[in-house]
Parts: sequence; C-alpha cells; structure tokens
Amino acid sequence: MKFIAVIISMIIYTAAFAQSQISGIYSLDRFDANLSCDLYLYENGNYFFELSENVTDDIVEVLILSCGKFSVTKHELRLIDEVHNFELLFIVDNKSLKVKQAFSFLRNKCFIYYGNNTDDGSICSNINTLTLQEERSSYKTSHKTIIPLFYGVFESDRGFKLIIKPNNKYLLEYKSVVLSEGRWCRDGNEMELIDFDLKHPFYALINEKMLISKLLPGDYIGISLFKR
Repeated sequence: MKFIAVIISMIIYTAAFAQSQISGIYSLDRFDANLSCDLYLYENGNYFFELSENVTDDIVEVLILSCGKFSVTKHELRLIDEVHNFELLFIVDNKSLKVKQAFSFLRNKCFIYYGNNTDDGSICSNINTLTLQEERSSYKTSHKTIIPLFYGVFESDRGFKLIIKPNNKYLLEYKSVVLSEGRWCRDGNEMELIDFDLKHPFYALINEKMLISKLLPGDYIGISLFKR
C-alpha cells in the first residue's frame, strides 16, 4: 500500500510540476489590430481563454471563449471547458502553443508566451451541463407545436451573428471573427449544431423569428439572436 501511495504522490507531483512550468499568459501571434486573443494558464490547473476588442482608448470589451481545467502530457496541452465539456488541444513547442483543435478562427494558429500570471483563475459561469439539459428538456415539453425556422441571419445585441443555411450548414461569428462552423439538424423546436473543428454539439432553441442559445460557442449567459 505504501508503494502505491508513493506512485500516486509522484504522479500528482509530476502533473503539478508540468502545470507550473507551462503556466502564464499566451497571446495569439499576428492577429487583428483591434482584437486580441489571450490564453491564461494558472498554476492550479485552471485556464481562462478570452477574445478582447479595444473599442476606444479607455474601453475594452471582453468575450469569454472558454474556461476550465488544463493538463499537460508529453508535448500536448489539453483544455477541458467546464460548461460545454469540449476539448481544446495545443502542441507545446518551447514557449509557444500551436493549435491542434480549437475554434474555427484559430486553425493553424500559434500562441506566443507573453508573461506570468499572478492569480489562480476563477469559474467563468454558474451554469453547468445538467442545468442546460434541464432547460432544453423543459422548453421542448412546453413548446410541442412546431415553430417555423427561417433560414438566414440571426443577430444579437452583443455582437453575435448566426447564419443558418438551407443545406444544413451554419456559421457563427462574433464581430466578424468566425467562432464556429458546421452542420445543424432539428429535433422539434431544438437545434443541434455540430462544430467541425471542436467536434462537439451545441444547442439553440427555436422561437418566433428568434433563436435562444443553450449555449453556443463563446456564450455563457444564454443570448437571444433575432432574425434579420
């Protein structure tokens, strides 16, 4: 038993050491002049992934792309989103992180080490997968009559744009940045959107000329998108 305890302790120590070695702030190399994309890796294994825009000299708008826990194995960094449960994968190459699996706009991109972290990160949402499933199930129960789905552009007042195409393809943008693209299918008044890059399903509820996010990539509050 003592031998097993020693092995477990060594594994925990190795994982913690790897996390401390890679912790820091990483920024997307050669990105948009007014937009920044940063990944924060904390020594306690938490991470925070954000997209920010310099609206004015004094105002910066921040969109949470993902947050959760990360782990390092050999030369691969694995991030598990705490709400959606999708995976983000990076190849660790010295002081840079090469994207292996992430959001659509990050294909073949590279993050460069920028600096140290001083805090331990925090939970970005009180919503969890079970809560979302219950909300979707309740909506489908209370909205049994099929609501017409219109193709075209749906927009929110927070900068999101969802394009629903008649060939069952979709495109999700945030201020011209492509967050997600893939295929959609319908089950009653619920839409399932399967992201090509993340290989993960996301959901929206169909209402009168409106789609309710439950939750789409980059959304952690449940936005409403209206038909334009």
